[in-house]
Amino acid sequence: MIIKFLRLTALLVALVLSFTLAGCSDGEKKIRDDDLFVPDLTGAQEGEAVEVDLDTEYQTIKGFGGINYPGWIEDLSQKQRETAFLNGEDQLGFTILRIHVDPNRNNWEKELETAKYAQKQGALIFASPWNPPDSMTEKFNHNGNANAQRLRHDKYAEYAQHLNDFVTFMREGGVELYAISIQNEPDFADEWTWWSTEEIIDFIVNYSDAIDCRIMSPEAFQYRKDFYNAIINNEEALSRVDVFGTHFYGTQKQDMAYPLFEEKCGDKELWMTEVYVPNSSSDADTWPEAIEVAVNMHDGLVTGNMQAYVWWYIRRFYSPMKEDGSISKRGYMMAHYSKFVRPGFIRVDIKESPTYGVSLSAYKGEGQTVIVAINNTFADYAQEFSLKGAGDIGYIEAYTTDASRNLERTGNIAFDGSTFGYVLPPKSVTTFVISDN
Repeated sequence: MIIKFLRLTALLVALVLSFTLAGCSDGEKKIRDDDLFVPDLTGAQEGEAVEVDLDTEYQTIKGFGGINYPGWIEDLSQKQRETAFLNGEDQLGFTILRIHVDPNRNNWEKELETAKYAQKQGALIFASPWNPPDSMTEKFNHNGNANAQRLRHDKYAEYAQHLNDFVTFMREGGVELYAISIQNEPDFADEWTWWSTEEIIDFIVNYSDAIDCRIMSPEAFQYRKDFYNAIINNEEALSRVDVFGTHFYGTQKQDMAYPLFEEKCGDKELWMTEVYVPNSSSDADTWPEAIEVAVNMHDGLVTGNMQAYVWWYIRRFYSPMKEDGSISKRGYMMAHYSKFVRPGFIRVDIKESPTYGVSLSAYKGEGQTVIVAINNTFADYAQEFSLKGAGDIGYIEAYTTDASRNLERTGNIAFDGSTFGYVLPPKSVTTFVISDN
């Protein structure tokens, strides 16, 4: 229906626009600012119409972001902080910052400046340790590696105090941590500290109460459910964990769903806390390779029901921000979510894949409906959308990234009541921001 409507509208654009503008006064709809945009359907493959069901709700979004690790490479500059955590033009709109719990407390101060700035902009700050202080560790044989490292079992109380001291240090420095993790990648720890599931349960049950902060689970490197099953199936451990954090390295879409978590974890939160995709060797502007970032985010949010998505280092040649401080193609992929799907938005129902290579997700909040559409094919794709559970649409904007464009805005898109159509360009991501009447 909308496709026919668009073809008819294309013939009437000038007349519609002239009458609309003639009746507008100052302060009315944005239609005054943009000519009516009617998609050109010529040559586009027409797909199945999809419905956004605003009454069918899934997870509440906490945000998107990355890690800053000034103990590893140079801290973000003030300009780079603005690019990361503000939400204006040429800014990423990140709302989560991950920081490192250094084993040496003399290095903790390095975390403060960027964390204070991000928090001032409303971002959530959480922290992850790689290693306890050396005095708390010992070498042991792990699968033939005699130099593997673990936390000494008689040092669990001291380690809990170490983590609590970090929480206190940050608090006194002006940063209130949202959560602190027990361990970064305890299951992939050739260069840091190993933990078994039994050790994790022991620490959480018997020592984590000493930490004055929300507790995040250890963050498995590949969303290994055995780590999380052990916590979920232990009632006492589960009661002490507030946020389940995991990494997505090598995690396939079919492994992202977690029925046991959905069944047993109630109001616990589920975050993806570290990944780089598709690699750490290509330049972040490589196209269309960068689309894989958007696909990974889509899969995590839709299949995995993740409430947060956190990249590895914010500023690297393969990251959302390049070394010169500019936003990369991978960064624009993240921005299609982070700039528009804001904390507190709720994911709502939409057919995830109306055709092979096209992925859709939808969110609502602040009087808006946001749809992120990924066209990972080499063809133009005409897609029809309708909104169920809302009144008539008030105004539609689209933001598109493809080979030649970065979040290019198109305003005043034609619609008919609660329905509209759009042509998704080949190898592109488009975010629709649909305002209520």
